[in-house]
Amino acid sequence: MQMRNIHIGSLIKEQFEKKMESDKHFNKTVFANMIHVHRSTIYPMFEHKSIDIDLLMRISEALGYDFIKEVYSEKQDENECKPIIEVEVSKRQLQQLESSDNFFVVLKINKE
Repeated sequence: MQMRNIHIGSLIKEQFEKKMESDKHFNKTVFANMIHVHRSTIYPMFEHKSIDIDLLMRISEALGYDFIKEVYSEKQDENECKPIIEVEVSKRQLQQLESSDNFFVVLKINKE
């Protein structure tokens, strides 16, 4: 089975722009406050291929879009490849994900 890589920053940017179009009060500053980061980090974040899972969960909530479900959804056509997203997780975060009924965790260890 072939897997495709997903550039999470691009997905976030797409949803951010959609949210700005639909909510005239939503902007970079509001978004930054919602996800607890400085507003100067918003546009550089759109360039990131990977992202911390806690931050991704805050972004999902702020944008009203479930990035985790999008990336790890099992409801894909059999001929469609499953996407991969890189996330940085602590041991505690990994344990929380493993204990959740909503997620499955696949580890790929990079030995480089």
